[in-house]
Amino acid sequence: MIIPRKYFVTKGKGLSKVSPLMAFNNALREAGIHNVNLVPVSSILPPGVEEEPIHPLPPGAVVFVVMSEKRVKGPAKISTGISWARGRPHGYVVEFHDGDSESHTHSQLEAMWDEIRREKNLQIEPPRYLTEELEVPEGYYGSVVVALVFSSIELTP
Repeated sequence: MIIPRKYFVTKGKGLSKVSPLMAFNNALREAGIHNVNLVPVSSILPPGVEEEPIHPLPPGAVVFVVMSEKRVKGPAKISTGISWARGRPHGYVVEFHDGDSESHTHSQLEAMWDEIRREKNLQIEPPRYLTEELEVPEGYYGSVVVALVFSSIELTP
């Protein structure tokens, strides 16, 4: 098994005249995670996981992430975000991908927490939020990324 022990949260936005993929790469570059291999995972924070400051990761490393991202061709205004909370028996990360402003994204994340609280019997800390928005001009591709990056893991039998 792989158990995450530490994580950090980051965000970025990027534009490109060439392609949506280049806009995404530029957003990852701004977020500081463009030079690693990202493996998407779902949204559970294990008990005892610790948050740490954003820091560089070794180039080429395989890194597990909970990521929210959006790519469009302009003109458009886009936003994405995540919210996370540690807790018992575990914590959660929620993502929202389809916002048109940071306030819209934040409200949707709050609504998701409301639903989680109604359906689950969890003891969680107050959720934290990170959002990103971008005004994509005509003739450009744009991307916004927000990610919770598992920066330290433990291998167990």
